[in-house]
Amino acid sequence: MITMQTKSTLIELLRKKSEMYLRDLPETIRIPALDGNRADEVVRPLEDATVDDLAFAILGMEAESRVHHRRLQGLRDLYDLARKRGALGVTTVAAAFADLAGEGGQK
Repeated sequence: MITMQTKSTLIELLRKKSEMYLRDLPETIRIPALDGNRADEVVRPLEDATVDDLAFAILGMEAESRVHHRRLQGLRDLYDLARKRGALGVTTVAAAFADLAGEGGQK
């Protein structure tokens, strides 16, 4: 019986480093499309990525993070407003804001 010994990949070795977030490194990175330079996004194995690829991937992830943060904050604000209106845990959003439905663009 032949046993195959697997060699650690570069990414696996980096993940074992003591630096804080290296253990969470992805196998691949997504490099978003660049206006005027690249029409499509690129997914590249991390080991093959250039330092510029890392920078563009970071910018793309930061943009996505901002969108998620805004949505999260919007949900928190909606929750707070509903509670201030007396909504209970089983109250729907529609019921909590039913009085606004009549305003629908009227001034």
